[in-house]
Amino acid sequence: MKTKKNKLAQLFLLLLMIQSVVNLQAQVRMGGSVTPNPNAVLDLNANDTISGSRGLLLPRVALISTATANPLMEHVAGMLVFNTATSGDVSPGVYYNDGTKWVRGTGGAVVEPPVSNIRETKIDINESINLQSVLYYGEITDIGPNTTVLGIRGVFSDPSVVSTSFTVTPLLKLSDDGTTILWSLQVQNFNIDPEVSCNLEKIIVIYECFDDNDLTVTFLGVLDLVGW
Repeated sequence: MKTKKNKLAQLFLLLLMIQSVVNLQAQVRMGGSVTPNPNAVLDLNANDTISGSRGLLLPRVALISTATANPLMEHVAGMLVFNTATSGDVSPGVYYNDGTKWVRGTGGAVVEPPVSNIRETKIDINESINLQSVLYYGEITDIGPNTTVLGIRGVFSDPSVVSTSFTVTPLLKLSDDGTTILWSLQVQNFNIDPEVSCNLEKIIVIYECFDDNDLTVTFLGVLDLVGW
């Protein structure tokens, strides 16, 4: 009878141990007393609340290159580390192993910030200015979301004459519907001698672009503002 009771007690303890192992394998929480998330194998938290105040510090290793497993003995798919070295094609940052090589971050290649390009586009005018005031005007279209028009200028055949006898006033403004930019270039002639003229060769629009978008600059016409 005593032996039978001892066997029952041992069986009961064994069942308790099995249940404990099953619970332990289901979810494990480290830190705090909140029930672990049922979707997680391991739930880390430094507080007794759902949102903790501390992070997970990854193992810090010095990688040699993405192709070399060192300092690990071999490539292991799913391995996650923080690399501290600058060597070969690796630099400090988080890397994971896909089973054949180290890959930076969780998405693969490093995303480089966009590079700004200052560009110019031009239209040919080739007109001689001998009036008191002339206004050239047009519009700029195909402006992408990553493009900013910085300025507009005229290119003259004889800049020295322009600097002493002419005043050039460039102007950029948005159209009423905000979809295009209207431009104008007013050239005023302050030289008394009517024989003195200057040739306007072209108009150049300067813009900053973070993609491959190219502007379209249109010349709509010219107004001779005599006596303006």
